[in-house]
Amino acid sequence: MKISYVNGICLKNDAISTAISREIEALQELEGVSVRLYAYACDYSHLPFQKVNDVSDVAFDEYFQCSDLVVFHFGVYSPLFNLLAMTPQRAKRLVVFHNITPKQFLPAESHDLINKSVMQMSNIVWADHVICVSETNLQVLRDANINTPASVLPLSVILPIVPKTTKPSFTDNILRIVFLGRFVMSKGPNELLDALEVLLKQGGQPKIRVDMVGNFLFSDQQLLEKVREQANILNQIYKDNVQIFIRGNITDKEKQQVLDDADLFVLPTYHEGFCVPVLEALASGCQVVIYDNSNTPAISGGLAILVPTGDILQLADAISNTLKKVCSLDWETVGYRAACEDSYQYVQQFSPQQIKQQFVDFITNFTS
Repeated sequence: MKISYVNGICLKNDAISTAISREIEALQELEGVSVRLYAYACDYSHLPFQKVNDVSDVAFDEYFQCSDLVVFHFGVYSPLFNLLAMTPQRAKRLVVFHNITPKQFLPAESHDLINKSVMQMSNIVWADHVICVSETNLQVLRDANINTPASVLPLSVILPIVPKTTKPSFTDNILRIVFLGRFVMSKGPNELLDALEVLLKQGGQPKIRVDMVGNFLFSDQQLLEKVREQANILNQIYKDNVQIFIRGNITDKEKQQVLDDADLFVLPTYHEGFCVPVLEALASGCQVVIYDNSNTPAISGGLAILVPTGDILQLADAISNTLKKVCSLDWETVGYRAACEDSYQYVQQFSPQQIKQQFVDFITNFTS
């Protein structure tokens, strides 16, 4: 069976690209299956990547024309997604839908792109089937009157072998907060800093280290600069109480270390189609504070502190209360391990092994 993957990019530190990479890896293990990825750019050296410059490079390619299955991932406009209506007649067409960030949560210069993305989403009616990574995303399609047959199959998350048993703060008394996401308005990095400023002005806080980690390439550069400036100001004014680090494009190993060290994960996000970082944080033994909207209640499984979206004061209160909890003796001796065990059990359903098998089973049935 010949399978073609079509996507604009496949780059590291991008959630959709990670999903594509894991799917292709799973399919390549199957007997009698060959896979080719068509994209403008790819930095995964192990993938069967063929660079293209425009739609015609794919449409008239011999391998593509002989494909038995063509898979598209969709989360933002790409000229290549128009190929969905031009796939070979013999091929089955599958779309994996990741949702579209609403334009009101993005800078003005992105609004045209989002408008084009919403219009292009209607291409999904040409698919034989669509996989949604969450029920939230499936509802978006149904609300748009896109009634293509659908299944829900979540993304996978790399998990620790055993639950976490300790945090550095238990010995050095420095509480660690991590933000993990692009530096764009929809992820709320500036609102995390606003909430921290509220706490610091109140005084009486323990020593805090904040790591704000995100992909600079896919960030709003103006907002990123404002976040840097705001962090520098807080570092200067409250240098005895807080250290804020802005970090971009770190390795997976470095990211995992930040999560392993963190006591608290905070994401003041305005929109999530899935939200892998929440699962990564739970798997790493972090307490989670997040805005209450879109897919965040579902993905956090009742294990996060949900804050009304956009309420900085309540966000500050939630962070403050959680910091008090995680620096208590009761938390260190009993509460932390119990919370880790609950989180560890919950995130097992998103393990790469389980999701890989579900995906392979789906493809096998879909193409039979």
